Amino acid sequence: MNFSEYRRYDAVALADLIRRKEVSADEVLQAALARLDEVNPKLNLLAHDLRERALRWQMPANNQAPLAGVPFLLKDLLADWAGTPTWSGSRMMQDYIARQNSYLTQAYLDAGLRVFGKTTTPEWGAYPITESEIYGITRNPWNPAYTPGGSSGGSAAAVAAGVVPAAHGGDGGGSIRLPAHNCGLFGLKPTRGRMAYGPLISEAWQGLVCDHVLTRSVRDSAVLLDIAAQTQPRSLYACLKNEQPFAASTGQPPGRLKIAFWKTTWFGGGNDAGTEAAFAHSLKLLASAGHDLEEASPEFTAPELLNRAARILVMGETARLVYQYERETGQKLHHSRLEPTTWAMMVQGRQISAGEMSWARDVMLAQERAARAFFQRYDVLMSPVCPRTTPKIGEMLPPPVAQKAIRWLFGTLKLGFLLKHNPLLEKEAAATLQYVGYTSPFNLSGNPAMSVPLYWHENMPVGTQFAAAHGREDLLLQLAAQLEEIQPWADRMPPI
Repeated sequence: MNFSEYRRYDAVALADLIRRKEVSADEVLQAALARLDEVNPKLNLLAHDLRERALRWQMPANNQAPLAGVPFLLKDLLADWAGTPTWSGSRMMQDYIARQNSYLTQAYLDAGLRVFGKTTTPEWGAYPITESEIYGITRNPWNPAYTPGGSSGGSAAAVAAGVVPAAHGGDGGGSIRLPAHNCGLFGLKPTRGRMAYGPLISEAWQGLVCDHVLTRSVRDSAVLLDIAAQTQPRSLYACLKNEQPFAASTGQPPGRLKIAFWKTTWFGGGNDAGTEAAFAHSLKLLASAGHDLEEASPEFTAPELLNRAARILVMGETARLVYQYERETGQKLHHSRLEPTTWAMMVQGRQISAGEMSWARDVMLAQERAARAFFQRYDVLMSPVCPRTTPKIGEMLPPPVAQKAIRWLFGTLKLGFLLKHNPLLEKEAAATLQYVGYTSPFNLSGNPAMSVPLYWHENMPVGTQFAAAHGREDLLLQLAAQLEEIQPWADRMPPI
């Protein structure tokens, strides 16, 4: 099987070919590995090459395994696979080897997926780009001068470049949807509680994070959501159970939907020209499909308070990682084991009071109530995924000189008090959070939301975001399948 043949099929179609013995699982894996070896030197998307383990894989005895033999990649964060490393993008975790499978990894393996590696992520998944000291820079297949986004940047690059038809990701503020937007893919963040973490943890980032996949086709995402939802009974959070398989949703028309549209970020800031053009194009597509459109927004909390609450949750969770590390190892964590900006976040996290952390969680839960009221009036909400088109490599991080200064001030000299209530840093953080001003509110509220690749600006993809009520991934998948039929995107190939 050569690459042009391999690239024609999504995961569902590859599984069907293997099931009918038109091609062997080994031939399919070799096609994936050949493509990986061709593009990885240019993109740097792989954190751990696990092909030797994949070569020892055996076809499941269960004939009902839906994706038996399909090559697959796990993101190197939260997805533990027994006997393999999970570095989480951090030198802090370089000695960690998983002792057991996470619930989600086990569900993927039970479905017959043939995992042959783990993909790159920024340190602890905390940034919307994938540039780390431990892995290096991951690049966008559409233009290597640009980022694929983050934190699921390695997975997005792998799917866009045709290494795999689908790859695992996680989304705590847009980390599936932003890479999908940057790489021309379909990316769905499920409802909070749709899948379970564990057995080692019960939630990630106070419930902000939800794992799923990046795919080229909508039906692959639906089938993989059915697989992930098998873990739902173990979830910490309640979630409306799907009455029928999500895979069935993609074959059903959504009907005439009442769709609200909104193009002002909930964290403040404006949109660039590419974002505006993509938004206008998507509105026309929805109108041509016969949907009712109305400008409206949920009554989310004011931008400055949303911004502050999101920062507190992430900084508090970063500090928790260090507490956990020091309790489990009995060693003090040296600043050299974290990147400068992560260390600064940790220092700030240690300055947060218990009351502030509790307040931030209350703000998070208030967004769920605001979204619930909104989706009683509307079926779907459409917005941009991001206020700007894809950034260039290095554009979203402090320059090297600034990073050295951060390490010296807050690591070597331990001047962490300078970080407390610093108006310059607060202003810089607010500007950074504006980048996730469309995606992050749905992590706070827990609603399902997806990025759909409906526009290209200056040869770079631009996604459109759609969100729905809790538990209504089926409705989003129906709408996505309709848009996929109206304007197919899967055959668009990046120059690489």
